[in-house]
Amino acid sequence: MNMRKLISLVVVGLVVSIGVNAQYETGSATYYEEDFKYNKEAVKQREVVKPCYVREADVKYLRRVHRVIDVRQKLNHCLTWKRNPFAVVLWDNVMNGNLRPYKSDRLSDTAWFTAEEAQKLVTGVEIIEVLDDSLSTAEEPVFKVTEIPREFYPDELIKFRIMEDWIFDYQRSVFEPRIIAIAPYFKAWLAGGARDENEYPVFWLSMDQFRPILVNSELFNRTNDAARLTYDDFFQLRMFDSYVIKESNEWDVDINQFPEFRDNGVDALLESERVKNDLFIFEHDLWEY
Repeated sequence: MNMRKLISLVVVGLVVSIGVNAQYETGSATYYEEDFKYNKEAVKQREVVKPCYVREADVKYLRRVHRVIDVRQKLNHCLTWKRNPFAVVLWDNVMNGNLRPYKSDRLSDTAWFTAEEAQKLVTGVEIIEVLDDSLSTAEEPVFKVTEIPREFYPDELIKFRIMEDWIFDYQRSVFEPRIIAIAPYFKAWLAGGARDENEYPVFWLSMDQFRPILVNSELFNRTNDAARLTYDDFFQLRMFDSYVIKESNEWDVDINQFPEFRDNGVDALLESERVKNDLFIFEHDLWEY
């Protein structure tokens, strides 16, 4: 090897070395994201995949069902992921106005709570005495009674109720569920600091409004930290465990409100399993083998 080639190789090596060092020195601090070694953009760039259009004439069967998702069940533990709890995602977007809390599952635009009203239902209020500046004097202070909302604790939201339609689309030959709305399900706070004796959905959120938020909210993946899921995946792919508490009926009440199930929790649970099994049998019987 002559001297000219040797000098060329040395120069090239120095240039590459300087370039690599410069990349790590100048780019790493601004490019890398917190505790990860690469910039995570996949979840942030996700967009909602809209469901297929369904014509009324193609719907040969429909059943509306209400379920409860309990985060204490094993399959639902990911909802309590400390980095991004589902309860915090829901609560923050209700408080900042991104989601409208409806008063009922009808999702009527004329019946919804303000953020302040929703906060009182979920967190309750504390009654305290504060100084009334307009009536107080230096010699005689006057106090007035006022209410302030309690602090929100996401660990208190352990149940979520979903309303879904099971639709048989004759045109596509598909029997599929579509989630219509979701609601925090617990004993709400009442006036005076008392709590309701019964659990019920405090307010309802439209899933069509919620999905653009959920599709960019990370969900913990038990099997691979590199393949992050989203909360939209969790609901659309049916990754949750749940139990049925209502199917459409002429009285529009939950299963445990029927006279034969009101004081018998075991029979109510068996009725819940019957509803799930009926949906399974209906889908199974659609096909021939």
